[in-house]
Amino acid sequence: MKNLIFALYFTAILLIPDFIADIFWHHFYEINPYRTLKELLATFLIGYILSFAPKIFTTIITSIFLLFAFISIGFYAYFHTYIMPFDLGVLNNSSDIKDIFYSLSSIENIVILLLTTWIILSIFTYFLLKQLKPKTKKFAIPLFLVILIIYPYFIHKKANIYLANFTHFSWLNTLNTIYLAGLKSLKPHPHHHYKPYIVKRIGPGKPIVIMIMGESMNERYMHLFGWRDKNTPYLDKLKKDPHFIYKKAISCSVRTICSVTTFFYNKREPDNIALLRNNKTNIMKLADENGYKTYWLSMQSDVSLISNVFNFADYKKFVWQFKRQYDDELINALKKIPFNKNKKTFVVLHFKADHSPYLKYVPKNFWNKFSPKDSKIWQYDDAIYYTDYVIYKIIEYMKTHYKNFVIYFTSDHGEMMGFPWEHGRRGHSQLVWGDTYVPFLYYSDTYDKNLSKPIYNHYLISKMLTRDLGYEIINPNDDGTYYVNGVQIDGSAGWMHYKLRNKLPPILIKKVVY
Repeated sequence: MKNLIFALYFTAILLIPDFIADIFWHHFYEINPYRTLKELLATFLIGYILSFAPKIFTTIITSIFLLFAFISIGFYAYFHTYIMPFDLGVLNNSSDIKDIFYSLSSIENIVILLLTTWIILSIFTYFLLKQLKPKTKKFAIPLFLVILIIYPYFIHKKANIYLANFTHFSWLNTLNTIYLAGLKSLKPHPHHHYKPYIVKRIGPGKPIVIMIMGESMNERYMHLFGWRDKNTPYLDKLKKDPHFIYKKAISCSVRTICSVTTFFYNKREPDNIALLRNNKTNIMKLADENGYKTYWLSMQSDVSLISNVFNFADYKKFVWQFKRQYDDELINALKKIPFNKNKKTFVVLHFKADHSPYLKYVPKNFWNKFSPKDSKIWQYDDAIYYTDYVIYKIIEYMKTHYKNFVIYFTSDHGEMMGFPWEHGRRGHSQLVWGDTYVPFLYYSDTYDKNLSKPIYNHYLISKMLTRDLGYEIINPNDDGTYYVNGVQIDGSAGWMHYKLRNKLPPILIKKVVY
């Protein structure tokens, strides 16, 4: 009887939080008669088996499963979506992990509540077992471990069914995600074989080329592109300047590392890893080979795959090397570059502002420029306003002091604010159109581009940038369609295949989610 009591307790503390969460986020959990009953019985059975194990082991496992449930709830509280196997890819990067913890500040109260409840229930579980003193059996631990070991066998053939969704309980969503991520790593997806890209040198390139890579900037939320809040007053001033072009664009990925790397490799196909191995299309490398003095100035860290690009730069500086860790420090760094007529210069400025938590990367004198009446957007408005100021100051500085220059700006990916047209989603790293919308800005005092397309994408922008550096990239695989990669550079986290048209979203040809 005491073992049954614990099994009931175990089931209750794992399942009740989902029904409470559903009160705050409608449709967080939906009862599916067959699946709900099956998972309810499975949870009870696991609790019953654990009740026969020593109380320390039972307490630890119960605490872990409870943590799984709260991780899923916390993830949903911020992103308004469910944790997927490819989301675990961010755990391979310390910078992404730090940003996750910083971003949690926006749901601080929920995080504190979940952590406090988890600690209290974990402690209570131990003392409950101590008080109940249920029977112990030697078979309990081995049987439990056998279940954990054989469980992946039942889910790997129907992975889509077991992907996290509102018909699974939270603790199982997290457990399934961990298992599926592990299975994916054991069974890499096959890659296509592509014809090699052709790189042609077509000239010396422009004397001064500046590429600004933004962070989490969505053109939908910029007044320059029609957003309701006047958060781009500086760029708005340039609308009538014939040297200034602004276009809507689609990013090549939904995660910084994948997007920035893909962009600077002129990479079209999501799983075309050969480009990363041979470096023949690496923009920084090409600039170096064409006689440019190259700079990579970043308010982000030197992380993983992006290092394949900036390792070819003559001069590199990262966030910890700046006195102030705000993007306007890049203006001061730009002013120290010795531009001269006798040496071509290529500069990459990598922003951090607009990343969540939005005000962390914005100086306080740019805070509260917009009303907090809409909690979804006002801090993001402040961040956009700050980025608008920095971009404008860079353009004005170059206009005042130099000639024969070109400036590009786009963002690594967009950002979602939870509005109905985004189906309540927030943040990025989700393989949906909402976090692919980015701006494309172009300024040159010797404007010679025919930017006639209404919509651009990273691939097209990357090829234009490469031409200004004196090279043409010919891709024999290019059939006029394009891709948005998931969060993994090799395409193993899924991708969207699409065709551009005169409005957004593009025409989706195929979506693959692993």
